[in-house]
Amino acid sequence: MKDMFLIALEGTSLVTEHTYIYLLIPVCLIYLFFRNKMPAPRIFFIQGTLLLFFIYFCPISAMVIHFCLLNSVYNRALWLIPFVPLVCYTAAHMLLHFQGRKRFGLFAALLLFIMTSGTYMLREPNFHKASNPYKLTQESIDTADFLPDGAHVVGANWLVPFIRQYNPTITLVNDRWQRTSIDAEFAKEHPDLTVLGPLLQSSNCDFIAIGQDLNMTVIGKWEDYGFHFYAGDNRCIIFINENSSFYNGEP
Repeated sequence: MKDMFLIALEGTSLVTEHTYIYLLIPVCLIYLFFRNKMPAPRIFFIQGTLLLFFIYFCPISAMVIHFCLLNSVYNRALWLIPFVPLVCYTAAHMLLHFQGRKRFGLFAALLLFIMTSGTYMLREPNFHKASNPYKLTQESIDTADFLPDGAHVVGANWLVPFIRQYNPTITLVNDRWQRTSIDAEFAKEHPDLTVLGPLLQSSNCDFIAIGQDLNMTVIGKWEDYGFHFYAGDNRCIIFINENSSFYNGEP
């Protein structure tokens, strides 16, 4: 129970640490509590929001949600909180009580607060200017340079869309349009090689190219399932299948 409560706290911290927009939730709740006496909005926005927060933090209900999310990232449950409707309704209710310049000023202040309290996506580390003539992510090019021509590869999601643009002789087990059982297992917080190993061997892949961060969370040893370290850098790590024609027998 305590562990589940800590997971809920950690998830909340993860969501709110880079933005203060979630401060609008208590502000909206306090404002509606004192200024809006209509029963329907109070039930939906005030009581409903508080109930969903209780469900999120209550260890018993949190365990149920965690199970339904298939052990995925628990802070996704915060999406159940009606944050956008709550803020929009409260802002509209506030604006109705002002006229002229005061209304415009309040609208501008709210808009500016919302615009500046989020995280800008179109900048580093989310996006980087292409530094190569191919205009592809440098990680994809660096990874492709490790791989021989004609390799059959299971690739990370950040690699799949680009690697064949750089080297079209490489083929991929997983593609960007169809989610496979391999992708589903890799998407888990702790991929299990007892599940992945047979799936990867049945795919007849030559190499596996994944992120170093993902490899740190994998349960099991790659060597026990016929895969050995091949190459890598600080972003990507590549394993070779011992059943591949590219494998030379070296551990």
